[in-house]
Amino acid sequence: MKKNYFTTFTLFIIFSLVVSSVYAEEPWSKYPDNSDKEFMDANAFYETRDKNLYTEYEGAKVNSREKVSYKDINKILSKFDDYGNARVGGNGYHPKRQVYVFVTVSKEGDKMKKAVFDAEKHQPIAISGP
Repeated sequence: MKKNYFTTFTLFIIFSLVVSSVYAEEPWSKYPDNSDKEFMDANAFYETRDKNLYTEYEGAKVNSREKVSYKDINKILSKFDDYGNARVGGNGYHPKRQVYVFVTVSKEGDKMKKAVFDAEKHQPIAISGP
């Protein structure tokens, strides 16, 4: 009987260690805060981005290029709600991580493209639009 208690107790300790090590990692450890770093402005980044991922409409009604904190992405995108669903979401990014937000609306106002890029890694976080 004592052997079963010892086995159960040992398994409980192992389980507790595994669970605590999994939850000890920061939720944004892959994309931490980089607010203390300097990155190029949004216009300069736009000129260097992969043109296959995002380009502005020719003769666009609206073009927006901004560098903001991750937590402010939807605050920027909410300005374009009149042209369609502009919100994005995601996990793993620190709220203060710097990102580039680009939005372009066609001349007629019936199409919208948006793109969000990580300022440090230059990788796309979200891209949508025709």
